[in-house]
Amino acid sequence: MVRLGLERTIGLVFALAVVAAIVWASNAPTIIHGSNHGLLRLAWSARPERVEVCREQSAEDLAKLPAHMRQPLVCEGTSARYRLTVRHEGRLIADRILHGGGVRQDRRLYVFHELTLDPGQTTIDLRLDRIDDPGVLVKPGAKQPVVIETVPPNLAFAGPVTIGPREVLLITYSPERRALIALDQASAR
Repeated sequence: MVRLGLERTIGLVFALAVVAAIVWASNAPTIIHGSNHGLLRLAWSARPERVEVCREQSAEDLAKLPAHMRQPLVCEGTSARYRLTVRHEGRLIADRILHGGGVRQDRRLYVFHELTLDPGQTTIDLRLDRIDDPGVLVKPGAKQPVVIETVPPNLAFAGPVTIGPREVLLITYSPERRALIALDQASAR
């Protein structure tokens, strides 16, 4: 009986010590980013433009198909690719080709890129330009392409920005404005 009480007391003391350690660890100051640099974060997702090339099928082609598969207009499509360039004080610091996700690259386009910058006021010039020209995707004998626009073919963010030490400046795509916008910690509140 005494032994059972001693075991319970030890168990209770151990449980309280674990809880105290968790409370202390959750309130302990930590340094996530050890340097005094600022961070420029590019993060957004959007639907890339879908470029479809459509052609009318001939009566012969339609006759070869089962009745439930007869479509007078057949369209083939692809998602546009984009070039992302970032210049800091006129110097190129990022240059990437972006395309939609998925095996066929027909899903949303995701951008997540972080660049370390010295704190203070600086100039950023960011461009997102569609690479694929719908006119190039037209096949011989096909009609003009149908472009369903989601992300504009050209987006730009340029201007002076201020990044503090250990601060993050987020540049993201606003579908409502159809533009790239900057959000710092003050505007996020």
